[in-house]
Amino acid sequence: MRLFICAIGGTGSRVLKSMLMLSAAGVRPVDENGVPVPNLELVPIIIDPHKANEDLKRTEALLNSYRMIRNRLYGNRTDVDGFFANRIVTLREIMRDSSIQINDTFIFNLSAVEQNKFRDFIGYDTMNEANQALASLLFSDEQLENKMNIGFVGSPNIGSVALNEIKDSNEFKAFANVFNQGDRIFFISSIFGGTGAAGFPIMVKNIRQAANLDISNREVLRKAPIGGLTVLPYFNLELGEDHRIDKADFIVKTQSALYYYKETLTGANDSNLNTIFYLGDQVVSVPYTYDPGEHGQRNRAHMVELIGAMAPFKFAGLPLSQLCDENGYPMPSSAYEYALDRDVLNVDFKAMGSETRALIYKHLVKFHLLFIYLNTGFADMIGQGFTNDSPAIKRDFMASQFYRTLTDDIMKAYKDWINEMYNNMRSVEIFNMGEWNMGKSIHDVNTSKGFLGRKSVDNNVFKSEMNALSQKSNYSPDEVELKLLDLFNRAASKIIDERFENIN
Repeated sequence: MRLFICAIGGTGSRVLKSMLMLSAAGVRPVDENGVPVPNLELVPIIIDPHKANEDLKRTEALLNSYRMIRNRLYGNRTDVDGFFANRIVTLREIMRDSSIQINDTFIFNLSAVEQNKFRDFIGYDTMNEANQALASLLFSDEQLENKMNIGFVGSPNIGSVALNEIKDSNEFKAFANVFNQGDRIFFISSIFGGTGAAGFPIMVKNIRQAANLDISNREVLRKAPIGGLTVLPYFNLELGEDHRIDKADFIVKTQSALYYYKETLTGANDSNLNTIFYLGDQVVSVPYTYDPGEHGQRNRAHMVELIGAMAPFKFAGLPLSQLCDENGYPMPSSAYEYALDRDVLNVDFKAMGSETRALIYKHLVKFHLLFIYLNTGFADMIGQGFTNDSPAIKRDFMASQFYRTLTDDIMKAYKDWINEMYNNMRSVEIFNMGEWNMGKSIHDVNTSKGFLGRKSVDNNVFKSEMNALSQKSNYSPDEVELKLLDLFNRAASKIIDERFENIN
């Protein structure tokens, strides 16, 4: 099964970044019995005309780094366990029709939109007087002059017109060409801005009305299981010099959009969505710098984005019988919300609840321990124990592209992500920031008690476990990278079970 994940606008990119962090840690979508969804490929598609958006660029860089690491570890295999388990591919990578020309990228090409002012895009200057009057009634002068390469600046009425052009793009045709029976589609967008609020319903409409388009797989797309994460207001903005984006409008925009979504997406008479996830937070974030788009929009990671990243995983694991009737058509839309077990400002694993812990706790702990290990212990172990077993991990491994990408790109992005969530409001305090002692690294989780006190967890414990596992393992000569991460992953699973308190 392929899950096409359409991340629309800035919020889409930020939630997708959190999903990549979970995937790097080894989190996989599971079914109602807790069994990983088999033969799954994730196909992220970022839809945003604001190419200079710093959050988009950070997510794109992380996608490319993840893809390189994952391909080196597992190649084309899907059903694997461990770090970077989820296979992530581009549209171009899975295309069958070579006559459709698209770039090998995760970014949807919106060049027809992003290079214009809105007035030029709709041909305002070529309209007759009556149509110009109508356009001026529908759109303010400020909106008509909006340069769309910075997005739609909180104006979904602009975005709904501009993004309707997507259906005629090569990327949309390529998507339709590779979409098969059994695949699913998931949208991530905010409801209180411009790009996401507009792009979500437009994209769903074009998929459900595929029978009217000159594309392949029209009938399959018309019945495709579609889910969506609708992110409600969750962040705060500093006051800006202009009023193109005003946080005071967020709630009004949300209410209006929810009424519209009910009429077009989730209502009883028009169930275009199989499943919708609602997520937001009334606790205001640390104020983000006011930036309508000209300066890049680099916002701190937020707890809502971490929780939102689990929604596409939940959707992938839902049984088809909950999504479609016996003829394959969408059943009435089902809706999900999320609530913390404890309404606190500093959110740790215990506050998130048992279902969340079951999905992410052990994986994120293993990844955090790997982060500490690579920073404090791995270099000193080269030339000893498991590193000498075939295939040997030699000193020059640390200069390889794989290792540099893992440490300089993936782990740096992870550190930034964890720190940004910790320094936001609500604060995500799942790990003790700056703590290099592995046994004290998980917030409010101690190591278990032994005869002589608390059990230790450090690099020497990992060295011993990895040495023992290496003696019983068999890796081919070209699996040096897999050997390191697989041994650590298995050692970490055993150490967490035996040496940390059980909080599940």
